[in-house]
This record gives sequence, structure tokens and C-alpha cells, in this order.
Amino acid sequence: MRPLFHAGALAATRVPDEEAGRFQPLLERCDDFFLRCFGRPAREDEARRMPLERPGGVTPERGHLLALEDASGAWVGILEGIQDFPAPGEWYLGLMLLAPQARGAGRGAAAFRGYEDWVRAEGARVLRVGVAEPNPDARRFWERMGFEAEAWVGPLAQGTLTYRVLRMRRTLAPGATSR
Repeated sequence: MRPLFHAGALAATRVPDEEAGRFQPLLERCDDFFLRCFGRPAREDEARRMPLERPGGVTPERGHLLALEDASGAWVGILEGIQDFPAPGEWYLGLMLLAPQARGAGRGAAAFRGYEDWVRAEGARVLRVGVAEPNPDARRFWERMGFEAEAWVGPLAQGTLTYRVLRMRRTLAPGATSR
């Protein structure tokens, strides 16, 4: 399958919802994320549930799962998002996660910049993310990527934890690229 974009040595390819279960080994390698944001490891069907947990009214064609593959073809990251949510031209990146061995050396920033360029080319004018209150590292990352705080949501029950989520926003300039 032809990559949607490249992010340094990583290539992003679209994964159909019915193949979401293929992300399970990656999610299980990311225990640090699940323990911090859910108070538990990834459930044994965590990957399969991802498309099922999109907000009501979001049709399957508006959601997307992207695998980040290294040079060997191994899946080392995931980007999960929704286009035209909550309104046309507004996109939501629900999850960007890199396996521990793929983190560092600017790979997260490169993955986001590639994604940003791709969604802009697809018509996005605004991109939003949600940051779990117990994940201050994520908030600092998204602020470095140019996101600004929009509103606190919650408290929400997430796994065994209850906390607020900071909705953040980045306006995308038409025709610009992040590279």
C-alpha cells in the first residue's frame, strides 16, 4: 500500500477499521501511556475497540486509523483521528502514540508534521487534540507543536481514573506546509 506521507524514516499508511486489531501488539508495548491515562494496561481487545469508541454520529468514512511503519515494515506508531468533527473543515486527532523504541530523536514531531500536512491537503482548517490531565508531557508536546488551550472538559472516567481533558486547537494556514 502506498504511504499517505513520510515522517522521517517512518511511513504512514491507512488501516481499514476492520483491521484495527492489528494494532494490539503496539498498544500492549505502550503500557506507560495506558497506565498514566487509564490506570491499567491496554485491554486485550483495546485495538479492536478503537473504531467503536468514536463519538456518536461519526460515520466510518470520517474516521481514520494510520499505521506508522519503520523501514522494516514494523508498526511502531498509530494516528487515530476524525475528519469534519465537530464541523466541516475541523479535524480531531484522538490518538498519536509511538512505541517506546520509536520515541525520541524528533520522531513524534516529524509524525505530527507529516499528519498535519496530510490533513491540510485533505481540507482541514482546524486541528484539535485532547490532552489527559495526568499527562503533562503530552501537553508540553502539543504546545511545542503550536496548539493552544481551548477548554477543559470533564471530569471524565477513563479506565480506573477520573480526570479532566484539555481540548487544544491549532489553526492550519491553507497551502502552508509544516516542513
